[in-house]
Amino acid sequence: MTEIQWPADCGPSERWTIYTRGNIGEIYPDVVLPLEWELGGRAAEQGWRTGAETIGFTRPEDYGPGDFVMMGVFGGYAYFNASMMRLLGVRTPGLDAEMMDAQFLGASEVAPYVGQPGDKSLRATAKVVGVAARTLMAKRVPLLEEMRHAVDAYRAQAPAMDASDDQLWGYLKGGLAELWEYAIASHVTISMQATIASGTLTDLCEKKLGDPNLAIALTTGIGDVVSAQPAIDMWRLANEVPDDDVEPGFADFLQRHGHRGPNEFSLVGRDWAAFPELARVAIDGMRGLDGSRSPHAQSVRLAQERERQLSDARGRLGLQARRLDRALASTALWSRAREESKNQVIRLIQLPRHAFLELLRRAATNGGVSDRQGPLLLNEDEFLRYLADPSALVATIERRRDDYRQLVALEPPFAFDAALGVPPPSTWRSRPTGPDAAADRPICPPGTVLRGAAGAPGIARGRARIVTDPGDPRDVGPGDVLVAALTDPAWTPLFVPAAAVVVEVGAAMSHSMIVARELGVPCVVGVENATQRIPDGAEVEVDGQAGTVRVL
Repeated sequence: MTEIQWPADCGPSERWTIYTRGNIGEIYPDVVLPLEWELGGRAAEQGWRTGAETIGFTRPEDYGPGDFVMMGVFGGYAYFNASMMRLLGVRTPGLDAEMMDAQFLGASEVAPYVGQPGDKSLRATAKVVGVAARTLMAKRVPLLEEMRHAVDAYRAQAPAMDASDDQLWGYLKGGLAELWEYAIASHVTISMQATIASGTLTDLCEKKLGDPNLAIALTTGIGDVVSAQPAIDMWRLANEVPDDDVEPGFADFLQRHGHRGPNEFSLVGRDWAAFPELARVAIDGMRGLDGSRSPHAQSVRLAQERERQLSDARGRLGLQARRLDRALASTALWSRAREESKNQVIRLIQLPRHAFLELLRRAATNGGVSDRQGPLLLNEDEFLRYLADPSALVATIERRRDDYRQLVALEPPFAFDAALGVPPPSTWRSRPTGPDAAADRPICPPGTVLRGAAGAPGIARGRARIVTDPGDPRDVGPGDVLVAALTDPAWTPLFVPAAAVVVEVGAAMSHSMIVARELGVPCVVGVENATQRIPDGAEVEVDGQAGTVRVL
């Protein structure tokens, strides 16, 4: 294929050269749309820098030249800079670069960390130590309240859908320009504090109890995780609410969770408020499931198992048990906060999305394209011209759409080292599609073990079901193993009947990890090309604490 120059692509950092799809794949799961990147990409980069500097593991002089260092777009796909995360490990006592690699790179074959001059910084370490101490002693997260107030204030300013084009665009553009950087910085700050807390717990479990993966078991089923709540409420509507109360209950569900849904960070995301039929399909899929799979039944089981393992660990630690209690309480606090901060970022994007959908509807009636994605293939100047004269930009949209289709048909590498060159799309594998996709995948013979990162504890066997769209779950039934490229809250209902979950894109504190732990489903993340390597229908065994998937 001829190499495509995608409008959102940028050059890699010359110093920080390891990139990964881990975590960022949840935010940008598909080819990055140029208008979205132009509106929010630079703000997201600055938000990441602000968050990292707030924690203290980076300093302004660390980044070097370039507008994008913490993240980048290559071949149309967004990547996160794992080299920068190695600095968090190097500069934080109790952590190390290898621990960061395990969380963000999984089993990817990239060069191991080799220290460079300037990686160690006493000033940075001193700041991280201070932040870590405050993190581990914290009883609440005031930054969450600040985020809620800021997002509530912005949502209150949303124009009515009969407002002028200028008013709708001004609300959309202003929100992303003024609040996106703040929201991302706040989310990053909280996420990094969650990483510090969980890293401290993992380090304690490894050094004092001889099992770093014990930390996963001790943080399973902690309760009050906002990203798991939609699945819990869906179960109630499907199995516990009287028929006469289902519709009022569904309206209440949309009021509380309507901002969530597939691809929820995107302006073309299908949030449940705008596309309620997606939530109804998910609820219908839970009807009639065995009561043992209910979130409540799972939470009781998880609490009992967690308490058993915690009691054993305390007994082994003796007088040092208080350190375990403190680290465990901190990890639970910041894990919940991390999911709630993400929830606020998604609340921020929802109403600008609705304004965008209204602008697209108007343009379509005046000669523009009928789909939601097409106009996002334009840059900002082109989009404004599109609103003024939609038909004049249709040809440009169609040319970009051809390039988009070529890129989306390819499987981007999970991680790479730009020092060896950014792998061009012409070297990527084709992504199997269509009804015969399963037959096109390379078959892993029985006995093959695929490795990723431990996500949620437990060992489960079942039939692998390869799913590419949460709105088309292909009969994921009780006892099946859900295998997906990535997950967001739209996938959460599919976790409930599943025996286990295997995800290609995921890393520390990823959605799939946290929600799987909350719902008691064994989970392995960061299994490179799992949807291609695991045959659909094959019997597999998932060990969520070891981070392995065995084809039986």
